[in-house]
Amino acid sequence: METLRVFEKRSRIRAPVSVLFDFHQDPANLHRINPPGVRVIQLSLPPEWKAGARLGVSVSLLGLFRQDWEVCLEEVSPPVRLVDVAVQGPYRAWRHSHQFEEIEPGLSWLIDRVEYLPPGGRWVGWLDPLLFRPQLAVLFAWRHRQTRRWLERASHGTVR
Repeated sequence: METLRVFEKRSRIRAPVSVLFDFHQDPANLHRINPPGVRVIQLSLPPEWKAGARLGVSVSLLGLFRQDWEVCLEEVSPPVRLVDVAVQGPYRAWRHSHQFEEIEPGLSWLIDRVEYLPPGGRWVGWLDPLLFRPQLAVLFAWRHRQTRRWLERASHGTVR
């Protein structure tokens, strides 16, 4: 059995954990935090955010490729944790944990942890450090920067 790979990105965000949690549950924010070239083209949401609920998302990559994902919410623990697991998607395995930890009042850690197996089978595993891990690093660096931008501007009343 192949060992899951782990990617983690941690950022300080000037917002309470409850605000971070709510931000991650708002589907409009997926459009706001994805990097250029990654466009949400279809989103299907569950009637209720609870463990066992399923979400579907289709994204266009650079306008050339389409990725369809279906994820199951494994854990919803307001306001500190959301965990989703891919039922369908490009990766052979994908478990994404969003953790929100208070550093001090109004300042929190945003921690994204992904346990995954890259697409393509064992024979392309050597591509992970050259292709898949760098893609995850770029994706989550962008998402964290945008999350910070939206939440810190919103707290100052400057987001339109």
